[in-house]
Amino acid sequence: MNIVLTGSLGNIGKPLTKLLINKGYRVTVISSKPERIQAIEALGAIPAIGTIQDEDFLVATFSGADVVYLMEAWEAIGSLFDKNID
Repeated sequence: MNIVLTGSLGNIGKPLTKLLINKGYRVTVISSKPERIQAIEALGAIPAIGTIQDEDFLVATFSGADVVYLMEAWEAIGSLFDKNID
């Protein structure tokens, strides 16, 4: 099963990422910060570096996903409302 997580290095997302990987799932982690690549890989996940405002990035990252977990903090989700994606 292919799972995509956003906000996965936080207090809930990081343990969830570890749990899913330990259960044998393929986990892709979205981050807008390239400096988090090593931390994501250290969890055993696949890093996907980009922003939620980049439609092409989202389509490519979510393609083939069976499950998506939105683990962003509320402040980060606010940026979703700043731009509508058609």
